Amino acid sequence: MPKESEIRKKAVQILNKEGWITWSPSRARYKQNDIFGIIDLLAVKGKKIKKIQLTTLSNISTKRKKITNFLKKNKIEMTVEIWAWSRKRREFKKEKINVKINGKKNKRTSKNK
Repeated sequence: MPKESEIRKKAVQILNKEGWITWSPSRARYKQNDIFGIIDLLAVKGKKIKKIQLTTLSNISTKRKKITNFLKKNKIEMTVEIWAWSRKRREFKKEKINVKINGKKNKRTSKNK
């Protein structure tokens, strides 16, 4: 299984090629470094911003649940992308998690790239 740093490096390379500027919190051993515990990587391009959670394909369900629970609990309407690395296909499976607070359903869209 690839290390998180390897997955991050692949994601940053893809985003940089597409013209995005990326930032991620510095890493420290034995400490949680995700932004709000749900975002590993920020990418900006013009007026657009991506909030990305990086993971492996086997952990996508756990990350999806963690993001959805955090957004609902804190009543935050925000889109977070999950980029799950598929070692077999050597590509990311991408999902967008949107939580609407005003009583509408949660929305999840999926896209492989």
